[in-house]
Amino acid sequence: MAQWRIRLAVPDDPGGLQALRGALAAVPSAQVLDPPGGAASSARDLVVDLREDSLLGDLLRTLHEISPQVFVSRVPCAEQAPAPGIRVRRLRRLRGTVSAAG
Repeated sequence: MAQWRIRLAVPDDPGGLQALRGALAAVPSAQVLDPPGGAASSARDLVVDLREDSLLGDLLRTLHEISPQVFVSRVPCAEQAPAPGIRVRRLRRLRGTVSAAG
């Protein structure tokens, strides 16, 4: 399962929150881990757990019906191994040009 952090602007009234709940209910396999509401701002931060990554498009289309701006980032999973580092090679000069030392 993939977790996604989603931020969108929602009207700060009962109708806006109701629209958000309806949009999340439209994608049945989305489980909200950080429920909307609470903060008195027009931006809502959610963490959504999707059973399949392919459902992210459906969720985003639904959320765009509420807000024109929806920001998404993937939440790193604790079980995933860290990404391998980038190998950096030292550069050296050869006859006036720079080449990678191998």
